[in-house]
Amino acid sequence: MLPQLLLNGLIAGAVYSLISIGYTMIYGVGKLINFAHGELYMSGAYLFFTFYILLSWNLYISSILAVALVGILGLILERVAYRPFQEYSRLVPLITTIGASTFLKAVAILLFGVQTKSLLRNETYQNPLVYKGISITPIQVISIIVSLILMISLSLFLKKTKMGKAIRATSEDRLSAKYLGIKVNKVTATTFLIGGMLAAVAGILVGYDQNISPTMGILAGFKGFTAAVLGGIGNIPGAVLGGICLGLAENLGAGYISSANKDSISFIILLLILLLRPNGILGEK
Repeated sequence: MLPQLLLNGLIAGAVYSLISIGYTMIYGVGKLINFAHGELYMSGAYLFFTFYILLSWNLYISSILAVALVGILGLILERVAYRPFQEYSRLVPLITTIGASTFLKAVAILLFGVQTKSLLRNETYQNPLVYKGISITPIQVISIIVSLILMISLSLFLKKTKMGKAIRATSEDRLSAKYLGIKVNKVTATTFLIGGMLAAVAGILVGYDQNISPTMGILAGFKGFTAAVLGGIGNIPGAVLGGICLGLAENLGAGYISSANKDSISFIILLLILLLRPNGILGEK
């Protein structure tokens, strides 16, 4: 039982990490909690559904287009809901992202209805592979591999590229970065782009393993936020660590305490981390 729970926790944690990276990058650069991030996750799943199921396009083309369009949606969100208000109190752009979240959910309901949808055209990716009592589906294997590739690629991007170094510099000190000639608005837009694309990938992976709905971003967004806070919001390695820890805690709790209260474990963890260590595991004071 324990190996299966640990495996399930790693699978969930990999997805939470992709979501939490978007939260932590945007907060690190713009000092903003983007509460529309869960709806970017949802939008990725529905765009993929449109291309892959409704239009019957190729799997890879559908995936690439959905991720790219959500990245563009992230740019629009930065331009409309953040940039005009960045000089105001932090509360103002936070409220605008909540408004954007509500708007995106309403659009999804208007276009697709409230019923859940399936991303499957066949059952191949959900047929479980069993080895020594441990079960895993092909889509879960793909989820882990894709998540690892994306996280390693992001790490290399931040360390090796000019834009990556600009993102790290802006995260350290936005005002100093601006005086040094870094285009901080461009950097912020890039974090919205990257965060949106990662959230879209997570939405597609989860949607392929489960069903999708217009409200799927609410709980996923909350868990991504919890993972970011747990790891130390603003710290990308912390976001990954927080996602893995949250996934493991949820599944171990579901296995040994109560599966019915699995989602409530995230709320408990968020409360405890805010009370006992608000800087998170790797966060700085």
